[in-house]
Amino acid sequence: MNMESSDLQASHDFFEHWLKAYEATCGRIIDMPILGPSREGADKLRKNFEATINMHAAWAQSLANYQSAFMEASQKTQEEVEKRIAGGVSPSSYKGYYDLWMETYSKTFKEFLKSRFFASDLARLTSNSMDFQKSSRVLIEENFLRPANLPTRTELDDLSKEVYLLKKQVKELVRGQGKSATRK
Repeated sequence: MNMESSDLQASHDFFEHWLKAYEATCGRIIDMPILGPSREGADKLRKNFEATINMHAAWAQSLANYQSAFMEASQKTQEEVEKRIAGGVSPSSYKGYYDLWMETYSKTFKEFLKSRFFASDLARLTSNSMDFQKSSRVLIEENFLRPANLPTRTELDDLSKEVYLLKKQVKELVRGQGKSATRK
């Protein structure tokens, strides 16, 4: 086993151990039922914390997967350089090596980005990011905007919808008056 693959495996192993340790410790605390008058607020904080952990775990896994593709491309480039040197042809310039490097990395990452694995990984990261964004928005609205008497996103959306409907009604009234004026 070469050094690159052992380092890569070590980082994957570390991530897996960290995730198991989190689930065995903090995960249990988060899943505890919340009682008392502050139950609703504490539950929202818990959900936000859980969304944060899930998003960071998905992000870390995604980075590890990119690292795997990067290491594979590096290995392929090194093997191709060794083949060329063994065959008596060596990259005579930096441009030749650069072209070889670009070709190898492009092929490797193209394969990686077309894989179902990448698609599911990206979907999981996007989903966890959206969950984090939603739970953070709820916390910000309830803990900062409402107490400061500032409008929330929901209130702004409602106002925008109402303004749209009022503009539509005004246009219809103007058209109706224009038609009645032409009839007289």
